Amino acid sequence: MDKRLIRAAAIIIIAILIAAVYFIKNEGSISLVQETIDENAGVLQSGRESLEIHSFSPDMITSSETPMIIVIGEDYCQPCLRMMPDLEELHRAHDDISIRYIDLGENKEAAAYFPIRVTPTIAVFEENGKPFRPSEDEPLSYILYSDRNTGEHVMTIHEGYLTREELEALIEEVVSD
Repeated sequence: MDKRLIRAAAIIIIAILIAAVYFIKNEGSISLVQETIDENAGVLQSGRESLEIHSFSPDMITSSETPMIIVIGEDYCQPCLRMMPDLEELHRAHDDISIRYIDLGENKEAAAYFPIRVTPTIAVFEENGKPFRPSEDEPLSYILYSDRNTGEHVMTIHEGYLTREELEALIEEVVSD
C-alpha cells in the first residue's frame, strides 16, 4: 500500500511538472504574439509616436508642436496599470495632443527631471513645452512648480490616478487653451 501511495504521488508530481512546462512555454508564445500585434498596431498608426517613451530627453517636451500629457509610472504600480487601457485609447484617438507614458524603471533620466513623489505622476504641457496653467475652476488638483531662482512657472503636475472621464476633461482643457 505504501508503494502505491508513493507511485501515485510521483505520477501527480510528474503531471504537475509537465503542466508547468507547458504553461511556461505557451505563456512565452502568447507574449510573442502580443508583441507582434503591438508592433503592427504601431506601424498602422502611420508615423504616430508610440505611447511609451523608452528613452526620455527634455527636448521631447520643448520640441512638441502639440500639447503634451506625460504619465510617469512604474510596472508594478496598480493605478498606473489601471490607467493604461484608457491612455492607449486616448493616445490613438487624439491627434491634437501628445499622450505619452514613461516607466521609471526604464527611464532613470525621467526620474531626475520630473518631481516624482508618487506614481502615477502626470505632467501637463502646452505646445513647445510651455507649462500648462489650469483654469481657476479646474476640478483636478495640480502642483505648479516654479524655478527656484527666477520664480518662473516651469511645470504643472497632477499626482495620482485619473479616471477616463478625468483624463478626457484634462485633454479638453489643455487642447482648448
